[in-house]
Amino acid sequence: MMHMQSVVLSAIVVFISTSIDDLVLLILFHAQAKTRAQRASILAGQILGIGMLVAISLLGSYLASRMLEGWVIGLLGFIPIILGIKAMMSKDVEKNETTTIKAKSLFATVTLVTIASGGDNLGIYIPWFVTLDSASVMVTMVVFLALILLFWALGYLLANQSHIKALLSRFSTVLVPVVFLVLGLVILSENGTFAKLASLF
Repeated sequence: MMHMQSVVLSAIVVFISTSIDDLVLLILFHAQAKTRAQRASILAGQILGIGMLVAISLLGSYLASRMLEGWVIGLLGFIPIILGIKAMMSKDVEKNETTTIKAKSLFATVTLVTIASGGDNLGIYIPWFVTLDSASVMVTMVVFLALILLFWALGYLLANQSHIKALLSRFSTVLVPVVFLVLGLVILSENGTFAKLASLF
């Protein structure tokens, strides 16, 4: 059994190394949120998204690796692509309407994007969780939750920096769909999904 201090340290390293790219997305989401309910929805979506990734990982490396082949995981890349196209199609809507996003919609978007962008997390989570006992898993869940809160707060603070806020308010209608589209293409490419789909035709 791993010493709890080692578990905590490992959990911090694993979370940061797999979620650092989510910070950009959190900044973009916070830039669109105008109410407490919307900001709470971002946090809830992040918790649910990462929670689902962890749940899949806890099925175990043997089972999960056969249920979710790399190229299948890559199919998650279509989620941000679809969201990006949807955002791009609605970019001509007046600014008031684009920034006034329903909390429920924001929650669903954050959850889906977190799961999609975290598909590669499984490659790290699965073999690492196999080495943990039940007590260590519980400690890991607490550490992950604390770091989710930290990242959420950091995203909020960065999104409200005057220069960043001004930039995002000016270009968010372009940045959001572009970031989503690029994210989706990267996920499809890194997991070999493009090559697999091409081989089917």
